[in-house]
Order: sequence, then C-alpha cells, then structure tokens
Amino acid sequence: MASTGKEQQLTPFSVVQMRARTGVVRWFVFSLALFMAFIEILYVMNFYTTFAQFIEAIGFPHAAAWIRETLHVSGRSVLGLVMASIISVGFLIFPVRRPPLKASEEELREYKKKYVDRVPLYDWILAIIALAAFIYQAHLGAYVEANEGELPPGSENIALAFAIIGTLLAFELTRRAVGPWLAGVVAFFLGYYLYFWKANTLLSGYSIGLKWAKDMYYSSYGLFNIPFQVMAAYVFAFLFFGTFLERIGIGEYITTLMLGLFGNRPGGPAKVAIVSSGFMGMLSGSSVANVFTTGTFTIPLMKRSGFPPEVAGAVEASASTGGQIMPPIMGAAAFIMASYIGRPYGDIVIAAFIPATIYFLSLYYFVDLEAKRLGLRGLSKEELPNVKALMGKIYLLSPVILITLLLVLRLPPQHSVVASLSLALLSAAWAMEGKLSFKISYTIALIIIGLIAWMAGMNLRAAVYFTGMFFLILSMLFIFTKNYRGFGQVIIDSIEQAVRNSVPVFMAAALAGIVQGSLTLTGLSTRLGETLVNIAHNNIYILLILIGLLSILVGMGVPTTANYVITSLLGAAAIVKAATTMLGLPVKAAVLGAHMFVFYYGILADLTPPVALAAFAGATVARADFWKTAVNATRFGFTKYVLPFVFAVNPAMLVIPVLEGYMTLGDFAWSIVTITAVVVTASAGFAGYFGGHIKSKAWRIILSIIGILAVTGNPYLVATAYALVIATYIYNRRMQRSESTQ
Repeated sequence: MASTGKEQQLTPFSVVQMRARTGVVRWFVFSLALFMAFIEILYVMNFYTTFAQFIEAIGFPHAAAWIRETLHVSGRSVLGLVMASIISVGFLIFPVRRPPLKASEEELREYKKKYVDRVPLYDWILAIIALAAFIYQAHLGAYVEANEGELPPGSENIALAFAIIGTLLAFELTRRAVGPWLAGVVAFFLGYYLYFWKANTLLSGYSIGLKWAKDMYYSSYGLFNIPFQVMAAYVFAFLFFGTFLERIGIGEYITTLMLGLFGNRPGGPAKVAIVSSGFMGMLSGSSVANVFTTGTFTIPLMKRSGFPPEVAGAVEASASTGGQIMPPIMGAAAFIMASYIGRPYGDIVIAAFIPATIYFLSLYYFVDLEAKRLGLRGLSKEELPNVKALMGKIYLLSPVILITLLLVLRLPPQHSVVASLSLALLSAAWAMEGKLSFKISYTIALIIIGLIAWMAGMNLRAAVYFTGMFFLILSMLFIFTKNYRGFGQVIIDSIEQAVRNSVPVFMAAALAGIVQGSLTLTGLSTRLGETLVNIAHNNIYILLILIGLLSILVGMGVPTTANYVITSLLGAAAIVKAATTMLGLPVKAAVLGAHMFVFYYGILADLTPPVALAAFAGATVARADFWKTAVNATRFGFTKYVLPFVFAVNPAMLVIPVLEGYMTLGDFAWSIVTITAVVVTASAGFAGYFGGHIKSKAWRIILSIIGILAVTGNPYLVATAYALVIATYIYNRRMQRSESTQ
C-alpha cells in the first residue's frame, strides 16, 4: 500500500491542498467530514432503510419499523445538512485568494506562508455563519417539502435573511474554489430571473425577495436543484471510491505498469502519459488536478526522452481532459446527464465507451506519428520497471473492472460503488505487508457478511449494499487496533479527502442549479434554443458549431459540471429538434447524441485557448510557453473537437440506439468508418508524417481540411479522405526507399 505521508511537490494545485491539515482546524474539518459521510451513508444512500430491512429479515419487524420511523428525515433537510457540511469545510480549506498557476516556487512558498499555514479568524466566522444558514434551511426542510414550498407563518423575515446570507456565502466559496467566472455567469442569470419576475408581475421589492428565497434557497429550483441532488446522491460515493483507490497506491501502480508496457516504444513516455492519465482522469474527474498529479511524473520523463517542453505539457493536458469522458467514473456531469435524460447511469457508461476509446486511440496514434517525425526512441531496458513483478499485483485493477461491469448491468451507481469498494478493500489488504492469516480472515469476513445478508432473505441489491457498507464500517474499526491501524487510517483519510474534493464540484453544481432554475422558471432556455435554430438557418452543422462555441465560451473558467448544466439547457433541446426534423433521427437517439455533444464540448474549454486551464497546468509543470502548449494541446486533441459531430448526426456510435433497436448495425459501422477516415487523414496532416515526412505544407493543409470535412459522413468526402491518405503513404514509402538506395 502506498504511503500516504510522502511529501508533495509544491505546485499551485498541491499548495492549496495543504491548508487546514494540522491543529484544531484539521480536527474541525475532519469532524465535519465524518458528519457529512454519516449523513451520506445513512440518509442519502438510504442505509438506514436497508439496515431496517435486514433487521426485519432476521425476525424483528417491530424494531425495523422503529428504525424507519425514528431515523426518517425529509429529503430536503438531508440536502441542507450536506450543504452545511460542504460549505463550512470549504471556507476552512480554500483561502480568500488562489495562487497564480504560473507562480514560481518562491512565490508559492510566500503564498503558503501567508494564506495556507494558518486559517484567519474571518474564515472561521464565515464557516460558522454558513453552517448556521444551511442548518436553518435543513430545519425548515420538512415543513417546506410538506407544504409545496411555503414557509412557516411568521418565519418569513428570518428565512429571507438566512437565504440572502447563505446564497452570498455560496457565491463567495464558489469564487474561491472554482473561480470568479462561474460566479459571474450565475449572477447574470439570477439577475435576469429577478428582472423577469419584477417586470412581469406586481411583486414589490420585499415580495420578489421572498419569492426568490422560496424558489432558489428553500425549494428544489435553485441551489438544491437536480445538479446538487445528483452530487449528493452519487458523486460523493464515487469521489470516495476514487480517493481510496489513489490512497492505496493504484494510481502509482497504473503509471508504473504503463511505463513498463509502453515505455520502450517510440515516444514511450508520452504514450505512458496518455494511458495512465486516462486511467487516473476517470478516478479524479478533474483535468487540472490530473495534470498536476500524473503530469509531475510523466512530463519530465517526456522532456528527458526528447519531446520539446510545449509538446510534453500538451500531451499531458490532452490526455488529462480525456479522463472525464472515459468510463466507468467519468466526470460529475455524466451523472447529471443520466438524470436529465432519464436513463440509468449504466447507459451513459455504455454510450461513452466507444467515443472515449476512439479519442485515446487517436491521441496515441498522433503521438506515435509525432515521435516518428521527431525521430525519438523509447526508454532503455534499464529505465523500465519489471513488468513481470508488476503483473503479480494486477488484481489491484479489479475494483475498476467490477464497477464497470455492475454499471453496465444497470445496478444503481451507489450500489455499484459499494460492491466495488469491498473488492478495493480486499485488494488493499492483500497488497499491504502483513500476515497471510489476516488477509484470509479478512476475505472470509466479507463472504460471511454477504452470506448472512443473503440467507436472511434480502433481495440481491439490498444484500450487496448492506454487505459493502457493513464491511466498510468494520474495516474502519481497524484504526483502533495496534497492528492494522494504518489500514483503518487510510479509510478515514479517504473520507476526509473525498469531502475536501467534493467542495468545488458540489459548489459548482449548486450554482449551476440556480442557472437551471432561472432558465426554467422564466422560459428563457426554450426561447434561446429556438433562436439558435433560427440563426443556423436549418443547417445542423452550423447549429452544432454555434453550440460548440457557446459551450467553450461558457466553459472558460467554469467547471465541466456547471458548463454542462448551462449548455444542455440552452443547446441540447435545439440539437434534438434539428436532428429529428432535419435528419429524421429517432428522438431517443437524438437526445443521447445532443447531451453527449454538449458534455464533450464543455470539457474542451479546458483545452482551448485563451483560457485552457489544463494546458496552462501542463505548461506550468513543463516550464513551457503557455500559448505554444495550448496550441499543441488543441492539435493533439483535435479528435475531441470533431468526434461529437459524428455521434450528434449518427448516434449509433453511442451503441445504446443500436441495442434498443432504433438504429442499425450498419449505422454503427458507418460511424466508425467515418471517424477513422477523419482521424487518420487529419492526423497525418497535422503531424506532417505518415509513412514518412510530409514535406509539402500545401499537401498537409489538404489532408487536414479533407479529414475534418469527412466528419459530415458524406460518402464522397470519406472516400476522398481514404484515397488521399493511402496515396500519401505509398508516396512516402517510395520516397524513403528511393533515398535509402542513393
């Protein structure tokens, strides 16, 4: 098991992570984290009803009924308690000012001394006020839920005051944890909401404020809209799962294994970065965090093997942004997508697999061309790890495989996480140094717990969930033992880190909920969608370009989660309307393709200049010029720009439409033929290499343009792309043979 105490390299990402790690503030954060985990397990994941079901199954129906009645809390109150925990932790772990991404080590040390080493009194005050504001919201939750959004008589003034305070603090924490751009975008939509209701009703200043408080603070239209509900219901569990896998050393294991498997190939370190970042990205769900973690290892390795700094940073940035589209975990926005389109999350996993695989294969292929163009070799045998020894611990990857299988089989996400977490706990136990007797006993304990639940008569889902949660709690108790305290400590630390990691995504989702409420309650989303269709003049490709540009524009400095919420409300319906009326696509297929389109383009904001946060992080680690890194990142990741056009007009690539029978295998095959033509042809043009150096700039431009135009799926353009690339290969091979004989 990897050590959890090794010193971090000082980066803009890691320096913020160091705040509130010692002293009283650490224990306060830790207590809030445990409280939130308790609320999540008991209420959000509904463990108390599962436990009651177990008690009833073993013959104690009255005790089970008492548990259900005594422990019941309204759903709205539960969300308020989750928010209270998150926002209070947030003010203690995020300083009022974030470090510049390009800060030098000396500047970072000064920043750490001023903003990180101690938590100022004003942040303690804000944390306590925020805690009180949302506990009050939770206090009123049951009444508001039972009375269709109405507040208790006589509570209006204090309710409005707490709503104003809580919302302002939510904006401030989002500014700290996510950035000012999202707070500004949300403020714009909230301003429109207030203007709309003021202009279209006879409400006075006080009554419009009270309506806003009811809609945006106490009901499920604003902060506690679908995005935040999804964060609480699913994302926290996945964040804990990913954090635990990292803590037990799976991230380090993946990187080392990939180095052993791919390090000896031309441009090997870059290929290692692609594969390992793909794995790690699907665990972290953050492009920038991924660059600052795996990139600190892979980027120096790429530079040492001959890649220019701006290329090394670009490869890592391109690979890291791919993590959010790679199943099974993906980014938090994928869970919201499942909720928005009314599908099980397992369907999103299936739909995302082929496009994500194509993206990583294309990135690998592009890097291979680049390495050959630059004449780079792989690492020497002495520089590579022992693959045979690493394969002895291949079981460490079993939790990722299991969660993928369970999600595809449509087991509820939280149940899939818990089952896979049980396997992760076993994997960690077997990987750690310790007695064989403990490992065998630990494995038998899991089997016994599962058999008891099953034999008690619980259904399969409940038995799996009960077993996993009980096993997790049992494993946490190792912290009180002498010999295995470290094992229990890893679990406890993972809970705390998962809550810390939750702050940015939960706050982004909460503020995105305000945007959703503003767009829905004013009807603005429908009107803007119709406007986009009219501007496109019934041309779906123009419409897709407009919505793609809108997604990138909104996403500059806005997390993928919030970006997806905004652009799906503004653009997805327009794409569906165009795809069904112009192309005659089935509605279900069009909906899936449209939402996946805006999801992809939201992530592209991290790669696209002028903001390009992932490229910025890559340039920082590589000590390279930002603009050169960003341009290269866009070049390497070009497939992600064109791929969504293919599955938006031919959603058969997403597999689900084929499995459900409203598109054919022929449609699927043509989508693969199309994207292959695009990738091979455009990559040759962009890289300037295919079977040999392409010396003519004009020919490279032709290859690039034809490759991109083939994205339309037009048979003549696709055939032309294949013909051009075959001709290029034959010509270059002949030129190479001719030069070698001279």
